[in-house]
Amino acid sequence: MRLPVMLFFVGAAVFAAFAGGRLKIHSDDNHFVYLADAFLQGKVELTRQPHHQNDWASYDVLQLKGASAEQYGEQVKGFFTHRSGKPNQFRTLAGDEIDIPRRDRGASERRYFVSFPPMPAVLMMPFVAAVGYGANDVLFTVLFAGLNVMLIFLWLERLRDLGHSQRSTRENLWLTVFFAFGSAHLWCAVLGQVWFTALIVGVTFNLLYLYFAVDARRPLLAGLCLAAAFSTRASLLFAAVFFYLQLFFPNDGERRSTRDLINRFVAFSTPCVLVGVALLLYNHARFDRLTEFGHLYLANGTLPRIRDFGLFHPNFLARNLTAAFTLTPRITPDAPYVEISRHGMSLLLTSPALALVLWPVRRVPLARALGISALVIAVPIFFYQNTGWEQFGFRFSLDFLPYLTGCLALGGRPLTRWVQAAIIAGVLVNAFGAVTFKRGGMGKLYGNFMTEEPTR
Repeated sequence: MRLPVMLFFVGAAVFAAFAGGRLKIHSDDNHFVYLADAFLQGKVELTRQPHHQNDWASYDVLQLKGASAEQYGEQVKGFFTHRSGKPNQFRTLAGDEIDIPRRDRGASERRYFVSFPPMPAVLMMPFVAAVGYGANDVLFTVLFAGLNVMLIFLWLERLRDLGHSQRSTRENLWLTVFFAFGSAHLWCAVLGQVWFTALIVGVTFNLLYLYFAVDARRPLLAGLCLAAAFSTRASLLFAAVFFYLQLFFPNDGERRSTRDLINRFVAFSTPCVLVGVALLLYNHARFDRLTEFGHLYLANGTLPRIRDFGLFHPNFLARNLTAAFTLTPRITPDAPYVEISRHGMSLLLTSPALALVLWPVRRVPLARALGISALVIAVPIFFYQNTGWEQFGFRFSLDFLPYLTGCLALGGRPLTRWVQAAIIAGVLVNAFGAVTFKRGGMGKLYGNFMTEEPTR
């Protein structure tokens, strides 16, 4: 373990160096600290009003009077939709849209929640218990990012030890550099902030899941790690397909006995189901609905794209694909003469070595499971209501990047000097993002182009 442990410390040191002054204090978007504090007090609702209004879920508890009280009761929970021409339209937690004229509105109380899955907050609870709201989410994220450097290397080595990969330790180190520093992982690791913390912690549990799920060898541990992963990033629920593909279509082609299939299926699925039910009950405790985890209530339900289209819709596909694959910086006539969209940059620019996934020289059964899993995870992301704004590169790629990195390892294409140069190019690009993105004085480098909203 000497080399993997060294990778942890080196990785954490690199991320800490890029974080720089951010390590002195928590980020402005320390939502998980607020949620950890609420959990420590036995609450699911925030016990302290947020210090800003960015990406908190909230709804109003409105007291009614007059005819509305007679029709709907003395109290309703929800939000005014603010649709054009419908000033009195109120959407309840149950999803009903009712009209409440101003004369029937009494006192109103706003309740705040964190809509993001809660696992990072659970992990922060000991730190918040010790230091309160001063808990440093930047340092927390940097440490998990360092752990990811170790875990991706251990997983790549495991693929070789189990006979799936022919990569040498040196080649696995190159692929580790690609994943940890030549992708969105680098600049996401140095920010803190709720969105990036969730992505980095999600990578941690995703890699642990992959480590135990290979060949369906450790089903219980794989299930526990996957449950932690989708409790951090909801999209990782779809990663379950990786285990089931190997369970029912073994990589070695040998059929498992019925008893073995059942035992492994139950061992893997049980923690996922139990944690899934707990998350559904957590949703109900906050929003009176099992399937509502809170994004509908961002900005008190006033985001037009979510209000009108929901969280997933074909209208979002084009701009998400643009952000992921074709969006590039543009040249400007004034200094600094280049502008990067806050919707991100193409993966082909930020991680050019990723293109090698399309040209493997070896056909390995496990690679098929990895590729299918990456696709299954990615498809909902491309229909999601948000491109990842605000970002340097396509940050949601971190949910499926471990699977594509595995495909690179199994594909067997030689890591020639050209490939190594592509990896280094990705490191330099993402290092530029880590240095400039959301840094004071660097605002002129970033613009808001490709901001059109879907229309009916």
